[in-house]
Amino acid sequence: MLATVAFLSLFSAEIAQPTPTPPTFNAPYDAQYRQCVQGAAMTAIAQGAPRDAALAAVANINIPNQEIITLSRAQPESSMELWDYLAMMVDDERVADGQAAFLSQREFLYDLGIRTGVDPATIVAFWGIETNYGRILGRRNVIDALATLGCTNRPRAQFFKTELVAAIKIQAQGHVDANNFIGSWAGAFGHTQFMPTTFQRLAVDANSDGRKNLIGDVQDALASTANYMVRSGWARGEKWGYEVRVPANYRGAIGRGNTRTLTTWRALGVKQANGADIPQSGASYGLIRPTGNRGPTYLVGRNYSAVYAYNPAQAYALAVNLLADRIKGGAGIVTPWPTDDPPISRAQRREIQTILQNMGYDVGAIDGILGEKTRTALNGFYRSNGLVFDGRVASKCLSTMRQFRPNGQSKN
Repeated sequence: MLATVAFLSLFSAEIAQPTPTPPTFNAPYDAQYRQCVQGAAMTAIAQGAPRDAALAAVANINIPNQEIITLSRAQPESSMELWDYLAMMVDDERVADGQAAFLSQREFLYDLGIRTGVDPATIVAFWGIETNYGRILGRRNVIDALATLGCTNRPRAQFFKTELVAAIKIQAQGHVDANNFIGSWAGAFGHTQFMPTTFQRLAVDANSDGRKNLIGDVQDALASTANYMVRSGWARGEKWGYEVRVPANYRGAIGRGNTRTLTTWRALGVKQANGADIPQSGASYGLIRPTGNRGPTYLVGRNYSAVYAYNPAQAYALAVNLLADRIKGGAGIVTPWPTDDPPISRAQRREIQTILQNMGYDVGAIDGILGEKTRTALNGFYRSNGLVFDGRVASKCLSTMRQFRPNGQSKN
């Protein structure tokens, strides 16, 4: 609603809005689209953005970006099982990289933890889950992407138009380099992937240089993420959760909102998955069973909910918290998943891709990402060997591929 009022105020306040002027060269140009984009810039100016810088931010955005439209329409071919997602996001490789990333920022993170109360390993885990510790920041111009999503007849266009105005302000105010304002196709950016309006609410200038540069300054990004956790209710000193074993006769409520104290859970016979007792504590935790009565079960507290607020998906919240535990040296998940085909890591996915490539199949980049080329190659391989590919790429698929590995080919 506030964004709508701000846009209408361009006219009621008689703020001069320049008439879009088409380029003089033969570049593609959409007058209606350009008017919407320039209107967003004028809204940003009305909200305090420097005029020249705001107009410069949209100077060359004249037509919708068709790649962004295609990506916004894309639907995953199949849903990923929770255990496959966690195996990919919390594998040994990401843990080791997270421990190295932690050490690279150790003094800063310790100080951040003392000041905010937020667990430093959790902040690093966000970094790892969101951008693989800054390796994958995105490659699309954020203003171009948000203009496409906000100024065309796309779902949630008003939401994206509000984000567009915020992005223009961020660039115009100098928080990001104009030639490096890159992020995801949906407009998230930086080492821990903030949307522009989230940036406006919660971004932090960690080094006091006058800029909140979430792309070019990792400490700004980490401090901003800690601030997000504080604002989401992070409880200093509390564990996010415990993997547990629940008595077979338990018939009580489940769900992170149905809380009891740890002392009460202990009295009900709930133990940690490794057999240890749950601590005596008045802190409140809820019971979740991500895969039903089979598979790992957790007691989750306020800090789990703080992480959940960052991206409201159970799989995401578990990934961040489990990765944080493992970065600190924890053992990971104890209870087996309810599957006879256990998940595999990114390294094992790359092994499958390498085997296929050495057999002459085109899998694209050897990156551990099961894209269209890899799946097409697997279909071709299975079919040519009289096998049926059920679409699942896990331990059974890896075992099959190893059996057919060309002589002399290494596992890695």
